[in-house]
Amino acid sequence: MKSSTLFAVLALLSVPGMAAAGDMAAAEYNFAINELSQASFNQAAIIGQQGNLNNARIRQDGQKMQAMISQNGNGNRANVDQSGYYNLAYIAQDGQSNSASITQAAWGNTAMILQKGAGNRASITQYGTQKTAVVVQKQSQMAIRVVQR
Repeated sequence: MKSSTLFAVLALLSVPGMAAAGDMAAAEYNFAINELSQASFNQAAIIGQQGNLNNARIRQDGQKMQAMISQNGNGNRANVDQSGYYNLAYIAQDGQSNSASITQAAWGNTAMILQKGAGNRASITQYGTQKTAVVVQKQSQMAIRVVQR
């Protein structure tokens, strides 16, 4: 099950790179994946970037974590900080100068931030157990902070 989920995510993240393949002057699609397959950890961290001056960071301290960041555009920043067990985080940014952050502790949390536009700011913090939060920003200059305890 984990392998099929990981394969599906990899397939989805590779699509923007194929769209820009015809333009040799376009920015490259950077892709990084780290999976700790040891049974006691089972963590996956996936980062896909296309554009310039994008910054992405994933920190995982716990077990059975999944974190994915996809950035398309320029000057975007994304951060995922996970601790505990069975947490899932996803950040997708399409545009310019967007900033997103997800912090998860405890267990069973799901957080998703989708940003399209320029200058958006979003933050999700989850300290409780089995919390779910989704933020969708489709305009520019929007800001939101979600805290769940």
